[in-house]
Amino acid sequence: MSESGKRFWCPYHHWTIAVGFTVLAIKALYFLAPNVKQRFIATLPGAVLSVGCWIGLSYVLGTYFRHFDSFNKTYGTLGAATALMVWLYWTGFAMLVGAELNAELAKISNEGKLQEKHEPPAVTTINLAA
Repeated sequence: MSESGKRFWCPYHHWTIAVGFTVLAIKALYFLAPNVKQRFIATLPGAVLSVGCWIGLSYVLGTYFRHFDSFNKTYGTLGAATALMVWLYWTGFAMLVGAELNAELAKISNEGKLQEKHEPPAVTTINLAA
């Protein structure tokens, strides 16, 4: 690889691409998972918040494991499994925060979701005397 190519692929580009694809994956999940008609662009704020929270919480958890970790002393070999379960719990929390943001934005905005179809009332009366 040429010298200019090495300078182009600095860690900032790798992080930008990784975060971009992560936002796209979460955005697709928020769009496809619920049984609600909505616009694809309307899920962007929740996906960005979710990925931001996820990266921040992962950084804080990594800092805790590096500096204040006693899982190995307390749990032995199960310490890694315990740490993984905590990380998965925080990942789920970050995804729920983003989904809640999308739900609240859809409630206050007509751009977030399409108009709902209103069903006719269950009981209809026919006046035959007229």
